[in-house]
Formats: sequence, structure tokens, C-alpha cells
Amino acid sequence: MKSVFTIGFFLTIGLFLGCDSGNDQDPETYDPIEVDMTAANLTDFQLSEVAYVEIQLRQPEIVNGAQRTPGEIIITIPATFDTFELSLASVNFDTAKFEISPVVGSVQSFGAGNVITYTITSLEDPDRNISYRVSVIQEDPLPKEEPKITGFRFEKDKNADLPSDIEAQRIVEYPAMNFNAIFILVPNGTDLTDLVPSIEVEGGELQYRQGDNDFSRYPETDLSIDFICDYDFLSFRDRNELELSVNTSEAHIRYRVIVDVEDPIELEENEVSTADVIQGETRTFRFKWVNRGNHPVRHGISASDYGNNATDDTKENIFDAFLGMSSAIQAGFIRPGEEGSVSVTVNADGAVPGDYDVNILFTPKYDLNRAMIDDLVDDLNPIEDIFNTVALNVRTTVVSRP
Repeated sequence: MKSVFTIGFFLTIGLFLGCDSGNDQDPETYDPIEVDMTAANLTDFQLSEVAYVEIQLRQPEIVNGAQRTPGEIIITIPATFDTFELSLASVNFDTAKFEISPVVGSVQSFGAGNVITYTITSLEDPDRNISYRVSVIQEDPLPKEEPKITGFRFEKDKNADLPSDIEAQRIVEYPAMNFNAIFILVPNGTDLTDLVPSIEVEGGELQYRQGDNDFSRYPETDLSIDFICDYDFLSFRDRNELELSVNTSEAHIRYRVIVDVEDPIELEENEVSTADVIQGETRTFRFKWVNRGNHPVRHGISASDYGNNATDDTKENIFDAFLGMSSAIQAGFIRPGEEGSVSVTVNADGAVPGDYDVNILFTPKYDLNRAMIDDLVDDLNPIEDIFNTVALNVRTTVVSRP
């Protein structure tokens, strides 16, 4: 009986092993599941919370079906978006074949330069995966728009008497002052009582005032302004000067608007001849001029240059000239519309007898602090050379002493 039992036992074991070995696959003929991991490549990385400004995407390097180096994604979000708690909005691959971790919608902290690794795994073969290192940066903020006036003009369409559009000659910033200035010159004879400016502004609200009035918002509609100077000789200022202010919550930038004519100094004659001057004498001659400008002219604007027109250019300059008052009651200033005097002194002491022909040039400037026309120059006072040069041709004959 014992022998029969032993034989039966080994027969049963043999049958069991025979059946099990029949299910084993031969390692040499085993064909694993082929998974194309490039089908899992991300083509975008949209965020749920904000639209990105830019994305840089590099795909993983896959060699023989396996990842060698991970992919990289750098996302730039707007400068105005102030949180880095962000989540992936969607994927482009077939979610029946692949899954991603962290999952879609999972909020991750990308702040402080954090790099989050997203891993995409095959559902058919969990040993197959690729990954992306994802970082988020913020775009550089736009330069802060400074409040300023960028344009000032008188357009012919709004000012029928003008021959054409007239642009501001210059818009000047004075960092050391608490104001800037706009200079605009119109043709001589322009009616300054009714001019409509066109103003271009950046970065703030435009306000205006004249004289001692409070600032008020500059209207959207055209505003006619009287620019005639109302000069205060005690405070040296134009009480009717237009002031503009570009305001923000943090600052206000002010501009003084200076309106005048191109040629405020109008000579009665541009070419004059003096009486003969005897050698060794000094004589002064006076010729008329008129202030056609919008601001007073200070007495004593000296000539800026003397151009010798004589055929004998070896002769030294014998002239000295300045623009001044025609009467002592003018008290040092030639007001708009008043006559002045060009004082030309001929110093023939030591002069060579003969004919002298000279172009005397005057360069009137605008004195911003004193709101007048003069030629004073000092380091703390803005002086702007905005007017046309004035030229007076003077001819004189120096004769020998009898």
C-alpha cells in the first residue's frame, strides 16, 4: 500500500508541474508592450489662474523608449499678477493612456524660484514615464509712466488767424526748480487774447490756472485763453501766466506756459548811417526800436556780436551798442508797444580814419524767473534763447582831426 501511495503522490506533482510550465513564456520570444512615450509630450502648459505672457518648452530626451533627460518648461506670467499659487489647467495627451502627477487642477507653489516636477506615466506600462521641470517667473514691470506734457501747439483749425499749426518751440524741464516751462512763439501781430491750445499729456490728469486762481481740471472741450501778459513790476511776474499741472496720486508736475512773438525787438531801420566821427572823439547815436512782444524788455541788452563788413578787415571794432529806454520815465523797462532806443557809441580814439561798416547783433532771451526779455545770465536763473536774432547794420566814417 505504501508504494502505491508514493507513486500516486509523485504522479500528481508531476502533472501539476507539467501544467504550470506549459503557461511560462520563453524569455527569448517574450514581446513586451510597446509604449510610444512621445505621445505623452506636453505641447502647452496653460494655467488655471492666469494667461501666461510667454512659455519656453523643451521636450524630454527619450532614447530607446526611456527618458534620458527631463523636459523643461519656463512660464512667464504678467507683472501685474501677484500670486505664484498656480495649477495646470489641462493636458493634450490621451488620459486613457497616460496620467500626470501632480494632477490637473492641483495647486502648486511656484514662488521663490520653486521648480515643480510633473511626471507623466503610461497606464499600459507603469514603468514607462517622462517628466518636466516646470518653473514660473514674472515679467519685468513696465517702466512707470511719468506724468508729463509731451506736446503743446496752436492748431490752425482751432485758431483761424494763424497761418499754420504752431508747435511749442521747446518744452524744458528744470530739475532744480519746482516747475518746468513750455515756450511757444507766434507770428508778430497775432491776437493773443483768444488762442486755443492743443495739449498732449501722459501719465496723469491735466489741470490749469491763470493768475492767483486755484487749479481746476482742464476741460475736454476746446478752451480759449487770453495770453496777454499782465506784468507786476513789484514781484517781477506775469499775473496772467497760464500754469498747467499733470497730477497723479503721488506727484504733480507743473509747467509755466510762455507765449510771445518771434521778433519782439522791431527796429525802425535795419540799416543806418551815422554822422562822421572825428578821430580821437567818442560819439553816441540813437535809433528807434519798438517792443512788439508780449513781455517787458529790460533796459540795457548788450550787443552779442559785431560783424565787420568793411573791405579793410584789419580795423578794430570801434562800436559799442545796447538796447535801452527812450525815456527815463520808463524806469528801466520797455513795455509791450513802447518805443526804445538803440544806443550806438563810436569810439574813434586811436581809430584809423576811413569807412566802417558793421553788423551789430542782439540776442534777446527770455528770463523765466523775472518773466521778461533780457540777456542776464546767472547759474540759478533759467534763461532761454528763444527769439530771433536782431541785426542792425551801422556805417560810420572816421575823419582825421583838422
